[in-house]
Amino acid sequence: MGVGGAADAFGFATRIPNVLQMLLGEGTLSASFIPVYSNELERDEEEAGRIAGAVATLLALTAATIVVLSWIFARQITWVIMLGQTNDPRFELTTSLLRVIFPSAGLLVLSAWCLGILNSHRQFFLSYVAPVLWNIAQIGTVIVAVLFFGVGDTAGFSVDELTKDTTNIEVLGEVARVAAFGFLGGSALQFLIQVPNVRRLARGLRFRLDVGREGVREVIRRFGGAVSGRGVIQISAFADTLLAGAIISGAVAALVKAQILYILPISLFAVSIAAAELPELSRLKDPEEIRKRGEGGFAQIAFFVSFTALAYILLGDKVVSTLLERGQFGPDETLLVWFTLGTYAFGLIPSALSRLTQNTLWSQGDTSGPAKVALVRVIISITIAAVAMQFFDRIAAADVRDALPTLFDPGTRNNALRFGAMGITLGSAVAAWVEAVLLWRLADNAIPGVSPLRPVKALIPALVGAGVVAIAMRFVTDDMWPPLAMILSVGLSGVTYLAICWVTKVKALNVVLVGPLRSLRR
Repeated sequence: MGVGGAADAFGFATRIPNVLQMLLGEGTLSASFIPVYSNELERDEEEAGRIAGAVATLLALTAATIVVLSWIFARQITWVIMLGQTNDPRFELTTSLLRVIFPSAGLLVLSAWCLGILNSHRQFFLSYVAPVLWNIAQIGTVIVAVLFFGVGDTAGFSVDELTKDTTNIEVLGEVARVAAFGFLGGSALQFLIQVPNVRRLARGLRFRLDVGREGVREVIRRFGGAVSGRGVIQISAFADTLLAGAIISGAVAALVKAQILYILPISLFAVSIAAAELPELSRLKDPEEIRKRGEGGFAQIAFFVSFTALAYILLGDKVVSTLLERGQFGPDETLLVWFTLGTYAFGLIPSALSRLTQNTLWSQGDTSGPAKVALVRVIISITIAAVAMQFFDRIAAADVRDALPTLFDPGTRNNALRFGAMGITLGSAVAAWVEAVLLWRLADNAIPGVSPLRPVKALIPALVGAGVVAIAMRFVTDDMWPPLAMILSVGLSGVTYLAICWVTKVKALNVVLVGPLRSLRR
């Protein structure tokens, strides 16, 4: 779909359901439900099951109510998202996509509840492989529609025609609609595949509206603070979309594509490690044991995410080109998404470390502190983004590529693409550092001596060495086929990073790589 009107509409339509999913599920449940359920499992499995059933009933009723109301008022919600621009060619498509996608939010919330049950029982694989089905459903639905039913056929249309929103939406809007149905079907699959294991593990599971139980009341109490924290973060993401929608067409799509790559290392490393640690941290009572376990998690997250951030900043165009440059996505689109992603990446390390910092605080019952910090982050992010995007929106992607001819191959010019989205991600990156520092202070007060940033300092020599190699490889691979250039550039700088980590005796290297290899040999 490129980064035109149809891609913008799909980005708009997925934003609200994602907000609902994150607000009621995932991080919010991790903060409120998992610590209570994990503790109860140690005392009484039957009671833990009853608490889980009551929480699921509350979630289902709340999500269903919101989904129904949102489906009815989809047009009004679109009006809010698009700041009242009813004459915008993207308006009607966004409204129709919203109605298809909204029910998936309720299914994803229940899927997050399943994740909480499985994680508390130390079952991590299924809950995190389930979203793969969600992605496969979207990808598979679009592939079938395009290859076998001719959906989104752009033959006979010029680049200039497809740059115009009216033509772009008419032709590629069909692809967006198909992707929306894949989104809905994948959400159902993600939930249903987890249900059998949940029923097997959660003894005493009863789906009743039982809010009188002590454990349920404790979940609700923590849920309020968690929703406040997650809520303001989702408001921030929603505000980013609103801001992107207020500038030139394509900004929303560029922002969404950059977010996919930005979230990837956070999901793979930060969220996975933080999720695995939360039940264990909730069971520990000794502050020293909590500190040691937390710092081990910080070291592992920093080890992976630090290099990823470096690669995104220095080699992001090769990554974006390899993954996305086809169809309506050309060299100018690559440049736009790289600059947007590269700015995001400056806040990647603090964002990743903050996931475990939040979980450490949540395990100790503190949900209000992270919520207040999150509010500060939102205010800073929106303020900087609102100013910076106006400046960057004056810069055209085609002009930047022309000004740097040695770095970018010539291609079809798309003068409609501008760098406004880069200003929005700049606000997010600065705000991520502020949030991280404030969270680290809270964590140090709760657990004296904990230092999330210490592992990053140990990685500085390796990052410098890898950065030098990455810059050198830009010139060596200048004329190569993009996928080969990416493999060589990222691969060689990555090997350099690992080698220097080995020489400087970075402990995380031993935990993540050397330890498993020794176990394999044994």
